[in-house]
Amino acid sequence: MKTLNTDKTWIGYGKKDPYFGVLFEEKYLDKNLSQDSLTDFFLSGRKYVDNLFEIIHNQVDQNFKPNTALDFGCGTGRLIIPLAKRIEKVVGLDISKDILEIARINSEKNNLNNIRLYLSDDNLSKITNQKFDMINSYIVFQHLNVNRGEKLIQLLLKQLNSNGICSLHLTYFKDKPKLYKIIYFLRSRIPFLHSFLNVLRGKSFKTPLMQMNTYNLNRIFQIIQIEGIKKCHVDYTNHGGELGVQLIFQKK
Repeated sequence: MKTLNTDKTWIGYGKKDPYFGVLFEEKYLDKNLSQDSLTDFFLSGRKYVDNLFEIIHNQVDQNFKPNTALDFGCGTGRLIIPLAKRIEKVVGLDISKDILEIARINSEKNNLNNIRLYLSDDNLSKITNQKFDMINSYIVFQHLNVNRGEKLIQLLLKQLNSNGICSLHLTYFKDKPKLYKIIYFLRSRIPFLHSFLNVLRGKSFKTPLMQMNTYNLNRIFQIIQIEGIKKCHVDYTNHGGELGVQLIFQKK
């Protein structure tokens, strides 16, 4: 049984609370945004990118220096900005036009002209003729229906150059009470139930559900291995009980 359409949720966050949609912290809500909270937001992106390259150089390829990179689900530019300060050409894909516009503004504020931003779709049609030395996606795929996410992963790996490195984050288990899991399962599939629970919790009837879907890692490793990946570095993540993995691997 498929979950509800996740694009509507992200497009909704693109129009209201786009920073909160990336990092679920109260200080990133539109009503709470300040220069300090925005500084923290982009600092977290820089720290992520610095740490990612440290892992790559220590665990995967000490000489890796990409010329091109793709950030899938780029949002407001939290990661493409620090990536663009290291890499000659960076492409960002996202499903929301409003969020891409914010990312463009943030790129200009940083005087970066080596970033290209495109509206994403299920065929990755905007980048079919492009390949990349590096592909990154972090805290994105859990917000997609799993079947759809698997197909996108397969397409992304086709766009990775030989000797290119991919960093892929996925959630695989909810470390939460059984009742929570049951309610979440129903909310992500029955629109009226989610809206009704919004009202009970004092939220707007139309507040979108940010889905947190879990992937079968057996299936993911099968997809990766079919693409010829022979080694994979794994780091574990835990976002409020949403257990995940960050897979970092090189396409030989």
